Amino acid sequence: MRRSDITGRREFIQLMAAAAASGLAGAGLSSEARGEVRKGRLGPQLKFFTRGEFATLDEMAEMIIPGDRRSGGARAAHVAEMIDARLAESLDPEWRQSWKDDIAEINELSRRKFRRQFVDASAKQRAQLMDLISRNEDKPKEAAEYAFGTIKWTVGETYYRTRIGIHDEIGYKGNVIQDEFSGIDVSRG
Repeated sequence: MRRSDITGRREFIQLMAAAAASGLAGAGLSSEARGEVRKGRLGPQLKFFTRGEFATLDEMAEMIIPGDRRSGGARAAHVAEMIDARLAESLDPEWRQSWKDDIAEINELSRRKFRRQFVDASAKQRAQLMDLISRNEDKPKEAAEYAFGTIKWTVGETYYRTRIGIHDEIGYKGNVIQDEFSGIDVSRG
């Protein structure tokens, strides 16, 4: 459905609420709609990040763990929202500031290379930037490379704590009643 097909503001809000409830908020939105999310008119209620910082983290998270036929990606799992909540609850001001600095570093590099914030760069430009900052992942040398490592690790760790990451992606079947024991009886030695 194109934005021009929507008859009014109320219908647009209902459509966005439905998209958010289904884990699709932000996916396939026009740049205008993404701008509305960054301005706080649409999207989650943030506790730590600014809208711009959140948009950068959310886009990077989805690029790190994109959705596919098997499972939803980081955006569907609300990874950026979970990181935002965790940072809001932290009592460690240095850790909190390091996240602000990391996001700022990514956006500054994007501005230097493409003259626009990370989320405002084209998909090709964002991919180029991700390639650049991940090139020395094992031995980072520059601030943006360290930032990428922190973001990637935290996105992965957070994703695999969600229902989508645990059940849909990994296929974990635990925490359910088993009709019969399917392991090895070690008591009969």
